[in-house]
Amino acid sequence: MADYDMDMAENQQHNAYQDGAEEEEEEDILDMGDEDNKSSDVKALLMKFCPHDASMLYPQEDKRTRTLRYACRLCRYSEESDQPLIYRNTLKTEVGNILNSVPANVSDDPTLARSQNANCPNCGHYEAVFFQPSDSRSDTLALIFVCCNCDYKWVN
Repeated sequence: MADYDMDMAENQQHNAYQDGAEEEEEEDILDMGDEDNKSSDVKALLMKFCPHDASMLYPQEDKRTRTLRYACRLCRYSEESDQPLIYRNTLKTEVGNILNSVPANVSDDPTLARSQNANCPNCGHYEAVFFQPSDSRSDTLALIFVCCNCDYKWVN
């Protein structure tokens, strides 16, 4: 009998824990706003649904008035959009010197190609390692040279 009471108490604790977790999940689901984007004046782009049959409304252009409308594909319901934006593609580009991204002591890497006739502009040494930048920002075929004597970096 004591084991039965103990199992019941454990089940009640487990159910209370699950109920608390579900309340937290519901709170997270219902909280659709981004706290970081509160300062932004751009509205969130959310899906819209038909009030008649609950299917999704799809964006369409009204060619006569040159406005954006959301229309249902199952019935004839449509509504005008309050903003003319469907999708925003924000590209973040960093403009910087490619030589700043070269790791330190790259001249000690035995897997890199070495040149015996590269003249270092800093110290005049002739041995240097060279490689092509692997980042997607660089669309040139330039080579980065690193002097094996003084670790000076230059592009050739």
